[in-house]
Amino acid sequence: MPAGSCAIIKVDKNQKGGPAMSSRNKGPYAQHFHLTPEQGLLNDPNGLCYFQGYYHIFYQYNPYATDHSTKYWGHVRTKDFVTYEQLPVALKSDDWFDKNGVYSGGAIVHEDTLYLFYTGNTKDEAGRRTSYQCIATSTDGLHFTKLGPVTEQLPDYTGHVRDPKVWYDATVQGWWMLLGAQRLDKTGDTVAFFSKDLKDWDYRGSIFQFDQPLGYMWECPDMVFLTDEVTGQDKAVFIFSPQGVDPIGDSYHNIFNTTYLVGTWDSQTGRFLPDNADFADMKECDRGFEYYAPQSFVAPDGRVIQYSWMGITWPDQEAAIPTRQDDWIHHLTIPRQLRLVDGKLYQTPIAELEGLAGASQSLAWTSADFRLDLAGRAQRVQVDFETLADWELFLDDNVTVKYQAAQGRLSLARFNWLTGLQEWRHMQLEEELKHLDLWLDASSLEVFVNGGQVVASLRYFAKEPLTRLEGKASADLQAKLVATQLEAHQYI
Repeated sequence: MPAGSCAIIKVDKNQKGGPAMSSRNKGPYAQHFHLTPEQGLLNDPNGLCYFQGYYHIFYQYNPYATDHSTKYWGHVRTKDFVTYEQLPVALKSDDWFDKNGVYSGGAIVHEDTLYLFYTGNTKDEAGRRTSYQCIATSTDGLHFTKLGPVTEQLPDYTGHVRDPKVWYDATVQGWWMLLGAQRLDKTGDTVAFFSKDLKDWDYRGSIFQFDQPLGYMWECPDMVFLTDEVTGQDKAVFIFSPQGVDPIGDSYHNIFNTTYLVGTWDSQTGRFLPDNADFADMKECDRGFEYYAPQSFVAPDGRVIQYSWMGITWPDQEAAIPTRQDDWIHHLTIPRQLRLVDGKLYQTPIAELEGLAGASQSLAWTSADFRLDLAGRAQRVQVDFETLADWELFLDDNVTVKYQAAQGRLSLARFNWLTGLQEWRHMQLEEELKHLDLWLDASSLEVFVNGGQVVASLRYFAKEPLTRLEGKASADLQAKLVATQLEAHQYI
């Protein structure tokens, strides 16, 4: 690694400074600007919505242990994505139809009432699963009344039918519900129900017209409607998390991955029509290690905002995550705005996160090696490239970001906390690298390339706090780097 500093560093003294506020979690890996559980386990984001002046973020939650033995809905709300209010558990597994877990789902607002849609999970004495699609309502966003199951059981599917996504379709003046599902032949699918009144739901079958198997189960379906910023076309983007997809080249190397297809939603038939009628154009949403089960909602200003769970991994690795010794595990990604640009899904940090910015320092990065001392574990590092060459960035001895100019290949590496071995993810960029935006927290990194054209996320667990950023490059590199300290979320 480079040892010396050959660049001039400038400190912006007009920015607010000082160390980031301490997190609400314990331990050296406590996050500053990512949503984490107060204690216990967090996984999928649920019920994202805007209701009565607040953004509501629900999530799968076990308050009692750092494992998956309990599934409740945890709950926070915010007005600005900087200050959060921790609220009581919204939904518990205390009814016959959800006694083994209040599983994931979404939310809609209708006639000043908040509707939460979720999957109630039950198991009999032999371990056989039955899933119920349920509704709970609230008129204040704080107290919820369960209405129980609202859909029928599906004879052609196993008990693995879950994760309702609901939206209003003005074309047919009714509501669609999508569910991730597993057919009896153990292949994945997504099915649809339709309702005019949110009470009676008619089954409409699979949302796909072709029968090409992909994996053994699809989870957390999401349908996002965006206008392509290049073509001007209104498109539907189907986002889902198929389980059982084998690696292909540099893609699909996690235990489970999340993907998307661009196409059209047929309101008359309840079918999704991919632009190329099969899975050939399916792309990963995030090219890193831990992103899974995303969910989106539409903000009052029309932006589509998404959160994802940043914690999916193999069971033995999950058991070894060191935050468990401090009685918490997992977190959500930062909130991202979704856009469609020339048929590709872009993800960028939402503008409100600029409110976390503190002191910054900048340097001109050329072929000379550099070392930049960092104050605080929460940082945003932005790099604008004028001319390209091979380069590497080192976040202490923990994480490496590498670019090979001739191949247009960006790579991320970290040391696995269980095996101690270095592991990589590689991304072949379709366009020349212009901009890199790194959001670094105490134990995670989110990378946004070229304004969100490519995104990658990872967890890492360094033995010592992050203190420096180092870089080295071959000849002819011309770039500007800015490192900005980030303040912590406030909780009230």
